[in-house]
Amino acid sequence: MRVLLISTNKIRVPRPALPIGMAYIGAAVKKAGHEVDVLDLLWESRELKAVREKLTSTTYDVVGIAVRNLDNLTFVDPIFFGPLTEKIVQCVRKYTSATVVLGGSGFSVEPMAFFEYAQPDYGIAGEGEVGMAQLLQYLEIGGARDDISGLCYVNDEGEFVHNPPNTGFDLGALEPDRSLYDPRYFEEGVSAASDLTRDTQPAIETLQTKRGCKLYCSYCIIRKTEGKGNRFKDPVAVVDEIKRAMFENPEVKEFEIVDATFNFPLDYAADVCNEMVKAKLDVPWYCQLTPNAVTPEFVELLAAAGCIRVDLGTDAFTDEALSDLMKGFDLARVVEVDRLFTQSSIEHTHCVFLGGPGETSAALRESITFTERYLNPAQIYANLGIRILSGTKLLKQAVKAGIMEQGQGTFVPAYYVEPEILRDEDTLDYVRNSYLSHRNWYLWWGLRGQNLQGRAQHSADTVAEMKREYAYVMADKPRLRPARPKAKPVALTLGTSA
Repeated sequence: MRVLLISTNKIRVPRPALPIGMAYIGAAVKKAGHEVDVLDLLWESRELKAVREKLTSTTYDVVGIAVRNLDNLTFVDPIFFGPLTEKIVQCVRKYTSATVVLGGSGFSVEPMAFFEYAQPDYGIAGEGEVGMAQLLQYLEIGGARDDISGLCYVNDEGEFVHNPPNTGFDLGALEPDRSLYDPRYFEEGVSAASDLTRDTQPAIETLQTKRGCKLYCSYCIIRKTEGKGNRFKDPVAVVDEIKRAMFENPEVKEFEIVDATFNFPLDYAADVCNEMVKAKLDVPWYCQLTPNAVTPEFVELLAAAGCIRVDLGTDAFTDEALSDLMKGFDLARVVEVDRLFTQSSIEHTHCVFLGGPGETSAALRESITFTERYLNPAQIYANLGIRILSGTKLLKQAVKAGIMEQGQGTFVPAYYVEPEILRDEDTLDYVRNSYLSHRNWYLWWGLRGQNLQGRAQHSADTVAEMKREYAYVMADKPRLRPARPKAKPVALTLGTSA
């Protein structure tokens, strides 16, 4: 079968992200014996024109639409990507008879709502490598849809079926097909316009060392999209993959480990770093860390292995907020980790939320004073508010705080910002001025030209318009009801059933 994979991601900040999920799916589809073409819409200013031209130049049996994000997760500048995906599905329907399949983390966080909105033929929720290969086999020769990992579809009774995902996928059995990446990702300075920390950006490769998460952050859905446990690549295989990726693309000068949290568990991260040192891997790299699992010895090991930057999932700068977000560490720990990296050669960034559950105006001001007094990061990346997603503690808190209604869906963007803070113009001005006074603090690219209270009202109006558009689109579409859940399938490795 001939398969077209469309990457719909349009986010360029802080730098264009390689569509590694699509590359994994492409590798799995090729391994199952099918042909693969790709269309990356990051580079297209007229997305539907690019889709139409691709569809009319070649005949495809299946079109897979990869949705990396539902939206840009940014309260002060909200952008919803659902409408683009829905229009792409319509475009595929108009110009082809291909089977349409939705997938990716953006689809996986709200599969039923996304399915009834965009109306594909099928969806794959969760990891898609095994499920996509199984679906293609089903489309070719038939069989039982109930056996396809993570498959979403509407059954003969009009019910929405969501098969349990296969949690036995062997991450070490497959590497992403890097030949599918658009060469423009590797141009020198490609992200200079969006990465505020650098004037130019060397070409970057990405890789995963593991999937799954054992942390319990109150807002996060990684456990939903990747699984609750961890599955690991062999550390030697990680180093070999880096070597191959760098050898095959000499333009690449750095790489990023894109695990949600590289250093949890710490012993595995240390094993990977030790293999890098052993292999004398002379390549700069960076990763995301939790302050939960940082020791002086690990910082030294990171530096020895070539790590040049870490993004810390700090999330807040008060003990109360850290506890509420279920981070598992306190401010004393934040200060300790900050000092460890300040004393090292590794650049470090704190990523934080402002105005989260229970945060008062006074606490927000105190957190800024604390940051100025005790921390010395290379950068701070902040978001005002937190995107609310289903199945999270944050959603329950939003209902209790009156930010959302009981039973309200989270497919259309919704954000938690403490109402007290949104009403407090003086505190919002204080936050704005504080972030503008520090050259290495980043909250929003348009901060200099607008006050936060005005921007918050604009955002509220924008989200309200998103809801109206969603309601208009859904007016003539049938609402789905979930089918009764089925037993989990037997764990399979890639290739067993395809």
